[in-house]
Formats: sequence, C-alpha cells, structure tokens
Amino acid sequence: MHVERVKGDYIEPEIIDLDDGTGCLFRLHESDISEDGPKPLARLLTEQAQRWAPRPPGSPLGPVIPVRWERIPNPPDPLAIGVADGPDAITYTIDSEMLSQRAADYLTRLDTERSPYWQRVPKGYHDDGGAEAGE
Repeated sequence: MHVERVKGDYIEPEIIDLDDGTGCLFRLHESDISEDGPKPLARLLTEQAQRWAPRPPGSPLGPVIPVRWERIPNPPDPLAIGVADGPDAITYTIDSEMLSQRAADYLTRLDTERSPYWQRVPKGYHDDGGAEAGE
C-alpha cells in the first residue's frame, strides 16, 4: 500500500487500485495529511491489507463492512495509529495531527463503499509475493 501527499491545488482524497494488483495508492492533499504522515499510514494500511484480498472476477459481491477513520487528539505514542479489524467493522485510529477530519470522513466513505469488492483471507495468504509498504 502506498500513500502520496499531494501538493498544489486541492484534490479530494482518492484510493486508486494499482494496475498490477499489488495494492492501492491513497492520494491525500497536503492540507489533509501531515508531512510525516505518509510513511506510518502506508505501513498501517499494508499491515491491515494482509487480512484482505480482492474478490475473484465474476464472484458475487460481499457484505458492506463499515469502515471508520477516527481521529484522536493527543494520543499516547503507541496508540497514535492503529486498526481494529473485527468481523462487522474496521476502525482506523489516528492522531488528529496526522489526518484532517475532512480526509477521515472521506476515507470512511470510500473504504466502506469499496468493502463489498474485498474478502477476508487467512493468515499467510499473501506470503507468496504480497504488497510491500511504500510512500
């Protein structure tokens, strides 16, 4: 998974599937993500993505899994960023200094809309060439 901090004119947050199928690119405007945010966010997204894979072409869509991006002001350092991936919801927790409320709301909607196209996979599913973190 990759996170890009875009400078210049404002763009809304985007999640772009990579053509080679190795993951996604999260594009966030510089006003939506802190300067030091892309690396830890890419690591978190890559770690969480190991539990998921795209549904095979032609297979039926899955259920909508609510995804939430929650911003926490002044979190203790170890909890500055994390994810709870439960059976009925996924909740990302992130330092409010790292991600804007606008981006958190947008990513909540985008991730939830995308959820029926993904399926949970067993541990080790991606071990034969899974995606690696990037910026």
